[in-house]
Amino acid sequence: MSHKQRPRLGNAIATTILSLFSGVSLVGVDKAQAALLTYTLDLDSTPGRSYLKVDNSTLTGIGVEEIAVSEGRFYGYTFGGSKEYQDFAGVTASFYEGNFTGLNTSGGDQVITEVSYEDPGEPPVWFILDSRISWYIETFPVPYLDAPPGSAFFGYYEQYTTGRDGRTELTDREFYNSWFSYTLVDTEAEPVPEPLTAGGTALALAGLSWLKHKKKMAG
Repeated sequence: MSHKQRPRLGNAIATTILSLFSGVSLVGVDKAQAALLTYTLDLDSTPGRSYLKVDNSTLTGIGVEEIAVSEGRFYGYTFGGSKEYQDFAGVTASFYEGNFTGLNTSGGDQVITEVSYEDPGEPPVWFILDSRISWYIETFPVPYLDAPPGSAFFGYYEQYTTGRDGRTELTDREFYNSWFSYTLVDTEAEPVPEPLTAGGTALALAGLSWLKHKKKMAG
């Protein structure tokens, strides 16, 4: 290798180090904003029991964005003998300009019960109760002014009765709706790469490239 070529190779190595280091550093800056956010819902009778966790590392902070919830449970609108809670994992969490606004999801439950009894002197009674619950949570894409995170909840209850003659009738129906809010209770920072480690990796890669080039020239 000539004396003229060595400075050029040195400049190339330096440029490689700087470009790699700056690229990883920028990723580190973005990741430093990332966090696993935990919110509770004030929807059921036990404060803090219903909750959700969402990772905001993919947010751009521009307009309306949607992310799948990584973990969560919703208590309060199920049949006790059938299901204890609804799983929030995978449901849609909405954000506006990087800020959490609420959930958009739905669910339901069903219990079928056979009823049979006989009173003295009366013919036996037999029928089937089909009880159904359905609900959904709706969040407006853009919050009203500086309102805190909140969603509308709509719930329906219906009961169908099938008698001995096989006829089915709607025997009970209820409708419930309310507005509820969310409370941020925890923020777990996501791990970020150390700048010095990133720089060391870039230096090692550049050094390896230079050694291969030198070996090739010597051969």
